[in-house]
Amino acid sequence: MRAAAAIAVLAVVLAADAASAAAPIASTRLAPARALFGDAIRATVTVDVDRGAASRVRALPSFGPLDLLAGPVRTRVDRGDRSTLSFSWRVACLSEECVPEGRSRKIVLPPVRLVGPAVAVKASWPTLTVVSRVSAKDAAAARPPFRLETQLPRPAYRVSPSGLALALDLLAGALVVVAALLAGRELRRRRRRREEERLAALSPLERALLLAREAEQRDAVDRRKALGLLAHVLGGRDESLAGTAAELAWSPERPSPEQVESLIGEVEREVGPS
Repeated sequence: MRAAAAIAVLAVVLAADAASAAAPIASTRLAPARALFGDAIRATVTVDVDRGAASRVRALPSFGPLDLLAGPVRTRVDRGDRSTLSFSWRVACLSEECVPEGRSRKIVLPPVRLVGPAVAVKASWPTLTVVSRVSAKDAAAARPPFRLETQLPRPAYRVSPSGLALALDLLAGALVVVAALLAGRELRRRRRRREEERLAALSPLERALLLAREAEQRDAVDRRKALGLLAHVLGGRDESLAGTAAELAWSPERPSPEQVESLIGEVEREVGPS
């Protein structure tokens, strides 16, 4: 009977030890554990769990009077059938709730909970000490030793302003030149189109007389071409004037502007402009 009772007690102890050995243990860390008001503090909790359940373990922290700046950052290291998980946050004392009343203040944060398959752990944080940034001497001074910035910081530019201004001026100049070229090209095109429309509205004889008059101020080659066109147009209407125009066009001597003008006047009197 006593042997049976002893075996039962031993089984209970072994079961408790096994459960205790299987239960994950979490560790926590605050860096730094003594910080000035407003300083960033890294809070880290680490736990060793079964590898198969590692991806489903979550950390549920509560930082009390501290403000959360960033996190969590999760890291995982696998070793055999176990995994070591770490969760870290950046926190800071930024509110009146954690301002030191004197030189320093002790803050006890609420425990962090780790939950997941076969994981239910609570871990306490180390005591945090928040130290005032103002010394007793500073607080007692009639004029607090504030630092006054009297000069603006020197500006920094990704691109030099003078270099950028020069590049923009060159680009603007290039655009003006291109615009002028395009405008001149368009004006010439419109002038040619108006001239073509004006010539198209004239009769063949009017067009030949106009071209001959314009050729008076050009070189002899243009005058010969204009007289040749006039001779062609006059053919069939006035053979005498057509012959005179052809003779001037192909004469050994260059036809003078006076000869061209004289012939134009004679054609206008004898044949008319149409």
